[in-house]
Amino acid sequence: MSDKLVITVDAQIAALVPRFLANRAADIDRIRTALAAGDFETIRAAAHGMKGSGGGYGFPEISRLGAAMEEGARQRDAAALGSLVASLEAYLARVEIKPCDGQGATGNG
Repeated sequence: MSDKLVITVDAQIAALVPRFLANRAADIDRIRTALAAGDFETIRAAAHGMKGSGGGYGFPEISRLGAAMEEGARQRDAAALGSLVASLEAYLARVEIKPCDGQGATGNG
């Protein structure tokens, strides 16, 4: 049994998805650095971007985590943010992209 999470994305955006995911991985580093510095506004801004873009790329889980991180940043909840960043990192490590021919993304991340 594989621990990979196969996400099917529309063939029209499949070429954009690797960069989108790489940017989310960069967000992890940015958020951890900001968390160490107590910079909750940087975390909120990065999380807001994830919340808004995840679903459009076929990754509702990224949107969900982004929304939760945005709220954690508003509340200045470092413990919750640390856990959410770890969840995002684990999620990204499991994702495997599969382009589809049909209309729209069918993955449920």
